[in-house]
Amino acid sequence: MRAFLFFAACIIGLWSCEEKPVEVMATPQNSQTKSLLQAISIIDAQNVWVSGHKGTYAHTTDGGKTWEASVMPNADTLQFRDLHAFNNQEILLMSAGSGKLSQIRKTTDGGQNWQITYLMEDSIGFLNTIEFWDEQQGLAYGDAINGELFVLKTTDGGDSWNRIDPAKLPPALGSEGGFAASGTCIATGPNGKAWIGTGAGERPRVLYTSDYGDTWQSISTPIVSGEAAGIASINFWDETTGFIAGGDLSMPDVYTRNVAFTVNGGTVWSLATHPIMKGGIYGTGLITYRDAEYAFVCGPKGINYTPDFGVQWDSLSSENYWALDFYDGEGGDAVGWATGTDGKILQILLK
Repeated sequence: MRAFLFFAACIIGLWSCEEKPVEVMATPQNSQTKSLLQAISIIDAQNVWVSGHKGTYAHTTDGGKTWEASVMPNADTLQFRDLHAFNNQEILLMSAGSGKLSQIRKTTDGGQNWQITYLMEDSIGFLNTIEFWDEQQGLAYGDAINGELFVLKTTDGGDSWNRIDPAKLPPALGSEGGFAASGTCIATGPNGKAWIGTGAGERPRVLYTSDYGDTWQSISTPIVSGEAAGIASINFWDETTGFIAGGDLSMPDVYTRNVAFTVNGGTVWSLATHPIMKGGIYGTGLITYRDAEYAFVCGPKGINYTPDFGVQWDSLSSENYWALDFYDGEGGDAVGWATGTDGKILQILLK
């Protein structure tokens, strides 16, 4: 009898040592604004910046327990659809719109003063996103102009921007450009690698560089094509494993070819099962947690996520969210944020 009880205790002990299932939790936070928020830049688990319409931006220094929202003076007509926070003092805001509505502004004092570091000169130009490799080198991507792709580069932390010679880029495919939906049309990797997801052209593709934008190549994708279709977001867990998402933004109640993965650095993209929600995807967020690669997607129909490259999907929210991002610090729980209409901010925690 004692031997049996000892055996039973060992079995129960093994059961109790099994890892608990991952719990994904969502907590609404008060952004202190009602403006549409379209972009997120995470410094660390406590310090986060977001931006959106009506010249609005906001930040937190306590993980989202409290947010401070601001409207840039004389800029309430601008839509800040992307941003990059180097720290709580140096921040870049990118506005989107035709011609001079597309701007990049920088502060070095936490938002007390802002300077325009780039102003779109072409009346049909339209910026979509900015992204950085480090504190000095970064890219900005906009819609094609007169049949030529439009990519800017900075080597001084966004103080100045220069257009990459279109001859170094593949020819534009029709009206090819991108979607200024969540500030995630560009993903950067180590040693000068970068990927740009395109849309609104003859076919969606990925533009790839491995030398900080000196040379580029074009890679085809299986994402649906159309005037309002293509890749709205591109993201990588590491330099080999990545994710693209988008769809046809003009078809909000239809399932389309809107998500694909790569495991070879973007050379080949494989179509995955579509999420639960219908319609287009505006933003994505990726995080590795407990040895699983989690991909989150968001859009007008809500937030879905998959831990297994689209084999199965779960729903986190059915509300309208435009952007997602996660803090990739090591150790502890995985934390991220989603932003959307009416100033919505959602903290997402994996534990």
